[in-house]
Amino acid sequence: MSEYKIAVVNSSSFGQIFKEHWSELEKIGQVDRFMFAPDISGKELAEKLQGYNIVIASVTPNFTKEFFDNITGLELISRHGIGFNSVDIKAAKEHGVKVTIVPPLVERDAVAENAVANLFAIARQTCAAANREAAGHYEDRAHFMGHQFNGKQYGVIGCGNIGSRVAEIFHLISGGKDVLIADPHSRAREGWWEQNPWAKLVSLDELLANCDYISLNASLDEKDYHMLNAETLKKTKQGVYFTNCARGALIDEKAMMDAVKSGQVAGYASDTMEVEPVPGDHPFLHDEHFLITPHTSAYTYECLHGMGEKCVADVKNLVAGKPLVRELTSELN
Repeated sequence: MSEYKIAVVNSSSFGQIFKEHWSELEKIGQVDRFMFAPDISGKELAEKLQGYNIVIASVTPNFTKEFFDNITGLELISRHGIGFNSVDIKAAKEHGVKVTIVPPLVERDAVAENAVANLFAIARQTCAAANREAAGHYEDRAHFMGHQFNGKQYGVIGCGNIGSRVAEIFHLISGGKDVLIADPHSRAREGWWEQNPWAKLVSLDELLANCDYISLNASLDEKDYHMLNAETLKKTKQGVYFTNCARGALIDEKAMMDAVKSGQVAGYASDTMEVEPVPGDHPFLHDEHFLITPHTSAYTYECLHGMGEKCVADVKNLVAGKPLVRELTSELN
């Protein structure tokens, strides 16, 4: 093939901050940026991307079986991130399309730190207080009472690559207390549990009942969908705070709003929502007990540079016939 056609899909960051990544791809072939509705059908998505050999994909849209059944000539989907629930890996392999992701360590610190930063901000009402000050209402400052972090009980739901890093930070913030972990898969990398005896594996119910601050870091599958719902939220400690830098669909949004209104949950900070972009009339955006950011957990210069480098390397390796790093389709049985 004399020239590859490369589509950068729904990524507002690839090639923008680090323009050299875009330039590197242009040496290989034609590069075009596309922005599609997150819920675009697989067939329509295939029609729009017909003729492209490589896709660099963001969190959305979904590359479904219908997409792979209708696309021809596609060789690679390189995820500009570590998540891959938006790609039907089995269908990709059946159609001979390679799928790669960024190695988890590239995003580990950035996402974990953002989870904690957002938690701090919601518990101390940082954004609400700053907005009130900007509006010229210094006299309202006593309204923005917060809570301290030292000595409190912390919990992590989902202790994989990022969740384990959040747990490490929580352990330091708490003043050395044990951190409660709910994760039936015990996904932290080998040796992590032995190196960190303060990490206590407990049931979800025990974690919810005892923790003041909880980070959601579970992967999203049919078992985890809406894991925090009306029933489970009733089991939480009164006045708990949540931070979510994993997937928005881990919570039932109506149930979370009801729990906040009742005072069961004191605050919810999330960098990810079930539907993105978030509609402007979403109630979470208009209540100071919520802090919603636009999926920017990976947006550090260090992390975005590493993610871009990985995607460029994927393309170069494909063209050169070299092995791909973190190729999910090759790992599928």
